[in-house]
Amino acid sequence: MVSEESLISCFCNLGCDVPDEAVVGRCLQLCRTYGIDEDTFVETWVAFTIPQSLNIDPTLENLNKMEEEELKKSKDVSIEVVADAASNMQINASTNQEVLDSVLDIYNTGQQPSTLKQAKRARSPLIDTGNNNKIRAVDQTFSPSTYISKVNVPNRAPSTTVRGKVLLYFGPDTQAWSKPSKHDVSIANSDNPHVPKDVVYMYEMLSKQGAVLTGSCESFGERLCHIWNEAGGPSNSNVRYVKNVLSVSQLAFRTWGRISTTIDKSTGSKIVMLEGCRRSKGDNNAPVVRLDLSGIKRYSVFPGQIVAVEGVNTAGSALMAKELFVKGYAPLAESPNLSADLKVYVAVGPFTPSDNLNYQPLWDLMERVAEEEPNILILVGPIAEYTHPEIKNCTLKDTYQDLFDKILSRVMRCLQGKSTRVVLVSSNRDVHHDAIFPTPEFAIYASKIGSNVTNLHSMPDPCIINVEGLRIGVTSVDIVRHLGQQEVSNTPGMDRLGRLADHVLSQATFYPLYPPFPGLNFDTTLWKKYACFEQQPHVMILPSDIKYYCKAVNDCLVLNPERLQKYIYAKLLIRPASNGKWDPNSVSCEIGKV
Repeated sequence: MVSEESLISCFCNLGCDVPDEAVVGRCLQLCRTYGIDEDTFVETWVAFTIPQSLNIDPTLENLNKMEEEELKKSKDVSIEVVADAASNMQINASTNQEVLDSVLDIYNTGQQPSTLKQAKRARSPLIDTGNNNKIRAVDQTFSPSTYISKVNVPNRAPSTTVRGKVLLYFGPDTQAWSKPSKHDVSIANSDNPHVPKDVVYMYEMLSKQGAVLTGSCESFGERLCHIWNEAGGPSNSNVRYVKNVLSVSQLAFRTWGRISTTIDKSTGSKIVMLEGCRRSKGDNNAPVVRLDLSGIKRYSVFPGQIVAVEGVNTAGSALMAKELFVKGYAPLAESPNLSADLKVYVAVGPFTPSDNLNYQPLWDLMERVAEEEPNILILVGPIAEYTHPEIKNCTLKDTYQDLFDKILSRVMRCLQGKSTRVVLVSSNRDVHHDAIFPTPEFAIYASKIGSNVTNLHSMPDPCIINVEGLRIGVTSVDIVRHLGQQEVSNTPGMDRLGRLADHVLSQATFYPLYPPFPGLNFDTTLWKKYACFEQQPHVMILPSDIKYYCKAVNDCLVLNPERLQKYIYAKLLIRPASNGKWDPNSVSCEIGKV
């Protein structure tokens, strides 16, 4: 039975606002009419809105549009599939016979091939032989031709009235976007370790994985307790600290561990557990105790989070928490020594609509970049996402690496003679690249890119870029959405997006969730070495499918520029630090349409 509470919860997990009761009622009606649950409905909604550049917040108009274009068609297709089952079996039998005949002919067995009628084949995709007024100019996108644009594909680009529209503005006003900046900047990797090009992965033993998680929990937990003790001052001098989370005591004590969750089969609700890092002799299993958070007014926890807890455990069955401490922020990096204003543009893949590989959003962005000439353009993968329908259907004429090289070559040609430096951040979702997180940088072949390759900087995922002392942290993984779907919280009235971003900073790692989100090939050893940071960046770019945002969190500017697939990107104007002190509120950020 579809429930209103569950439906609203699914929308909230993706950062959607559902303020109107009429919208919720319409969603419930569609779920019942087409026999789908809340999760499937919300997934269908997101898959429908993103390619068409619609607002992810549901409206009655867009819901009716989705019913006409998606739900009704899906229902009709399912009926046709049942009706054609018998004919499909006959076609498959004929095809199998043809294959057998071919094999017999090859080996000259003497058997005569059957003379069955040729089975009717599926219609081949139409080839574009004429002009298509519905598609913007994408002729000669690649040379030689790599992909032929499909006919009758609707134009996803914003209208002339929407192009350049500002969706969100943060910080002081500025009028300097259109003025090219000739200030040359130097880009380098920060002191934080980055994944090497020749990294070895898929050799991780379970015992080693457990040792890495235990060691990380122990060291970070001790650090949390130290910060907590220092923050409390003399009042904490008599508080007892224990390493065993299973300690039984009627007096309050402090301990630490890693959060995990399980499902209560009787109620379907999540049960929060605290996993310790100190094992008893001869016991291979980590100590685990139920964590009762009913005594805390506000809390927000998620699997993999390392927390310090103060509470009592009178019977040994549950740790009654009185207070949680999770603020294990890394020290802020030293203030940047910028000599002039720094303009940074950020765009995140996918860079092409889901129904075509023309990459028109990327080329429109490059026109604007070439015109305004920012100091840095950060492009965050995926460049060629492995889930794209055209890639899955193998419609390309070249290899995936060739497609990537041609895209990159055209990007750099657009900036020929410009001072803009391009920073390319890899993604584990690229079809031609390593499907592992943390992810090594893209392989760049200078001979295929051109003479402007000196302005191109390839970075791994995650990475921290050093621009004259300004540290910009970047990851391509949608950690904010992953956390939002796994979080257990009681924080009424709190800014949810800011809270999720704060989880990343307070755990001092680009990916604090464990176990990782399904589909992410997570290497624990590489994560410990290359996905944690000892100094907090000044700017953190956390791309997500949820709604764009720009916030100052713990003296760090956190940015979600959303996806260029929806023609949305971000611009930053970073000013030199006044009085030698970094202030994220002095940064101007503009998120808008290309």
